[in-house]
Amino acid sequence: MPLMKMADNEIMGDAAAHFFKSGNILRSKKNAEVEKLITLLPEKGPKNTNIEYDLWYDVGGKNIKGFVYTDSMTNFMYIRPANKYHNKLIMNKAAQTPITSDGLYLFEKLKEECTDKYSLKKRNIPNHKFVIFLPGTNIFNSVVDVPKLHRAVKQGAKLKMHPISASGLETYLRREFGDDAIIDKKIAGHAVLNNADIVGCCTNSEMGIAALAKGKTLYIFDKDDTIRTYTTIYSALKDDRGYSQNKLKAILSCDYCGLIPYFSNNPQQLVDNFFEYCKEFVVNGNK
Repeated sequence: MPLMKMADNEIMGDAAAHFFKSGNILRSKKNAEVEKLITLLPEKGPKNTNIEYDLWYDVGGKNIKGFVYTDSMTNFMYIRPANKYHNKLIMNKAAQTPITSDGLYLFEKLKEECTDKYSLKKRNIPNHKFVIFLPGTNIFNSVVDVPKLHRAVKQGAKLKMHPISASGLETYLRREFGDDAIIDKKIAGHAVLNNADIVGCCTNSEMGIAALAKGKTLYIFDKDDTIRTYTTIYSALKDDRGYSQNKLKAILSCDYCGLIPYFSNNPQQLVDNFFEYCKEFVVNGNK
């Protein structure tokens, strides 16, 4: 295979950008529709701030100096301010939004259509009632609460390896937890999720949001409170009984929270609403 030039400015849908993030693990063709949403983003955010793909940084304080975005849950583009304070504020407000017919529609679409980001095997799917979806090799050590994993495995949990897991991580997992506890990285995660009653993940992962939409019991296995891709969504979904489907429906009803579905009647308006909400907190300059 010829070498691919690394993207100078990575964007959603760029073949080179995806290659350098996932190597030879092919992305599912079902992501193709949401990748079209890239055309709705402005070249720059308010006051000439950067809008960057699939990364995270936090400038601290209460000023926004940049934005990040990623493809999410098959059908969504997720835009965020690169600022922990405003990430939390937006999602906490969104979770209090009155539930609308649009929000209910998006909830049903999420429940029915969310699928794997990568092309994975859908035959001989194991049937386990408690499954924890692990992050990939690049962030495993910095994200996962390993003692909590041990406690869960003792209670019967199985560990689904991330598609982008190096052989060294697999060796470690099998040695640490036993072969019987490990679900192969090449097996389709959403097919495994559908068979489960209880689902665990870390807040870098969208799998817990999909699980909540499908009515599964959800547990989080982060080792600390570092902000990751979906940390503020999971935090906003919490209530005194665990994680709330109604709060997820409320977030999906919010028209400025940064979750942009490709099947919206007017996704451009949702993009514009997000930046309009954020612009009063933006200061000049990038990260």
